[in-house]
Amino acid sequence: MKYVEELELQENEQQKQKFTRKNMAIYEAQRRQEKKRSRRTAFYVFLFVFITLVFVAVCVAVFLNVETVTVNGLEKYTYEEIIEYVPINVGDNMFSFKAKEIEEDIVLALPYVGSVEIKRDLPTTVEINVVEEKPYFAAELAGDTYLISSGLKVLDKIDDSETLPSDLTKLELNSVRSCIVGSQIQFVDERTLDALLELYACFEENFIESKIVGVDVRSRFDLYVDYDGRFEVYLGDIDNIDIKIRFLVGIIDELGDDAKGKIDVSNHREAAVALS
Repeated sequence: MKYVEELELQENEQQKQKFTRKNMAIYEAQRRQEKKRSRRTAFYVFLFVFITLVFVAVCVAVFLNVETVTVNGLEKYTYEEIIEYVPINVGDNMFSFKAKEIEEDIVLALPYVGSVEIKRDLPTTVEINVVEEKPYFAAELAGDTYLISSGLKVLDKIDDSETLPSDLTKLELNSVRSCIVGSQIQFVDERTLDALLELYACFEENFIESKIVGVDVRSRFDLYVDYDGRFEVYLGDIDNIDIKIRFLVGIIDELGDDAKGKIDVSNHREAAVALS
């Protein structure tokens, strides 16, 4: 009886091994099939991407060529003056040039240009959008008169001061390190530049930039402003300048359109007014 049981156990074990081997064979076959399917799928995907890229490259090379170059936003410069610094010709591929490099070249070459954006208007048009700077300040240095933007970029040098536009704000300066057309003006004390920029920002925020006839920053600790040719305004230093300018605007609104004199707002808590 014991012998029969052992035989049955052996047979059962053999059947289990056969079943396991059969399952393993099936698993291996399925895995090989999956690998084949994966390789075929990868091949077809690669082929599709390759054909698509070739098609796009051919379309770009054959169909996307420059036919028109437009320039927008010009006042000071002409179309021809801008195009002189744009190495793009009719027939060139729309993607054969680096827009960023051309934008930088135009800004460096033409002082009145503040910024440039070159856009590809597919399929055949290149659009150049120019933002020109306008002079706000006029400063006399070493016998020459310079036109300067509100961002303190030097736009031009004028030999005959009589040709100056009448609406420019006279800027009195001291300790200028460099004043080069096409570059931002530089001071021996860099904080003077920051003070001027902050001062103009306050003018703009309070909508009085057109009323400022003159600005004296020969000392950044003693700032003076000529308001509308009617008031000599003493601001002191740049500290709390936003409060001082708002204070000044409120005072002038109270005084009326015919009032003239001197206003001291160097103390942002208390003002002194002397009418003439």
